Amino acid sequence: MGRGRGEQHEAQVRLLGDAALRVLARDGLPGLTFRTVATEASVSPGRVQHYARSSAGLLALTFQRIRELTAERVREAVTSLPSPAPADVVEATLLALIPQGERDRTMLRVAAAVELHALTDPERAEELRGGRAELIGFLADQLARLPEAAAADPRHLTRTATALLATAEGLSTLTLTNAIEAGEARQTVASSIRAFRSQLTGT
Repeated sequence: MGRGRGEQHEAQVRLLGDAALRVLARDGLPGLTFRTVATEASVSPGRVQHYARSSAGLLALTFQRIRELTAERVREAVTSLPSPAPADVVEATLLALIPQGERDRTMLRVAAAVELHALTDPERAEELRGGRAELIGFLADQLARLPEAAAADPRHLTRTATALLATAEGLSTLTLTNAIEAGEARQTVASSIRAFRSQLTGT
């Protein structure tokens, strides 16, 4: 029974998180309130308050949902590979951060807005830092699996993973602001990975 209650709780949190994302996409942060989320989710404001507790809690709930959806995008990109080599996993992970369609653009645009706000919230900023550190660690581990990286310094691999992530996130922002096309962003990510591999082999 306890597990059932937990699953019901998580389902409600996801429902409210998705509703909050739609409100943010339409109205921005100023429009994120118990009432607007309740209307969007077709529940009572009291139900939203029960799960979020406060305005800060509502934003935290939304931030959690964004992190879940971003992680899902990365997992789907990696698991869709037929027989992924480490370089393929790195590329698929980074490309998951580049918007491919309007749905991606909406989600990533909202994520960028919430993450920017999170920088002024110590608790959310710590969650953001932890998520980035986890992703960098995953990328560095995949880079270490490359045949040509057998003798590479782990610190160099971590720095490279950080640089590749920063490149992908920067390209995502440029794509969202229509400064570049998504195809160009994808090519630049692939070029960055090839440049790193060439550096390892000295070619």
